[in-house]
Formats: sequence, C-alpha cells, structure tokens
Amino acid sequence: MLYSVGLSLSRQLPEADSFNFVPRFEVPTLLGGARSDVIIPLETSQRPMFRLLGAPVKDKRLLLWEGGHGEITSNYQSVIKEALDWFDRYLGPVK
Repeated sequence: MLYSVGLSLSRQLPEADSFNFVPRFEVPTLLGGARSDVIIPLETSQRPMFRLLGAPVKDKRLLLWEGGHGEITSNYQSVIKEALDWFDRYLGPVK
C-alpha cells in the first residue's frame, strides 16, 4: 500500500523522478490518498501516478478519502478495513 503519494510536480533528476520508476512497479498496489490534498493534488499527481503503475489493472486500486494531505478523517475505520482486506487478498489472512 502506498499512502499519500503521487507524481512530483517539481523538476527532478531522471534517476530520481518517479515518472521513470512507477511503470516498473508491477506488484499489486493499493494507492491511498486524500481527495482535497493540496500538496499532492488528486487530478495532477495521484491519478497520473495510479495510471502509470505497472501492475495489471486488476491488481491496483485507488482508495480515496475526504480530507487533506496525510489526513484520514472521520472515515478512517473504512480505510483501515480496505487496507486489511487488500493485504488478506494478496498476502493471505492472518493465522
């Protein structure tokens, strides 16, 4: 699970630019972020990163919640449930 991430909006060196790395990230990925994030905006940073992820469409999911950067507001329990369900699906249930 990647939490509160997106493509950088500032200029980066090619070897450090997530734009060049994200397509190579092919493991199942749950990307979580806030709809009202002003540091990592949904439409210009989070969604483009999600689209570029190298994982097959069936193995990636964008989980969004209300609030700002790094903030899980009143609905945090559903976010935790989604994350645990994701881990159970790909890592197996806890025994």
